Amino acid sequence: MPDLTNSVLFLEDDELTSPSNFDRDLQSLIHQKNFDRVKGIVIGKFQLKSEVSETLLRKIIQSKQELASIPVLYNLNFGHTTPHICFPIGGFVKIDTKSRKQIIIEKH
Repeated sequence: MPDLTNSVLFLEDDELTSPSNFDRDLQSLIHQKNFDRVKGIVIGKFQLKSEVSETLLRKIIQSKQELASIPVLYNLNFGHTTPHICFPIGGFVKIDTKSRKQIIIEKH
């Protein structure tokens, strides 16, 4: 597992996920070394087949007290859904928490 210090995590899943799987996977990620140093989380759109609704996703996010102090954006256009948008790995990003929708890739 890479060092999570000062990172912004981009999370996605596919049609094989379910609300309970995503909840468990997110909790496992929270238990990783230096998760307390993560600067933000960006979650892509879930496929309809996954049945991860916005209501369930908000409930999962709000159940993790470790996420209360960092920005978490969700339902963004990337992942295993259309449109397929690629993000460069290892770049520098900025999250606009005022609009809660803007991710700025500063350099790669």
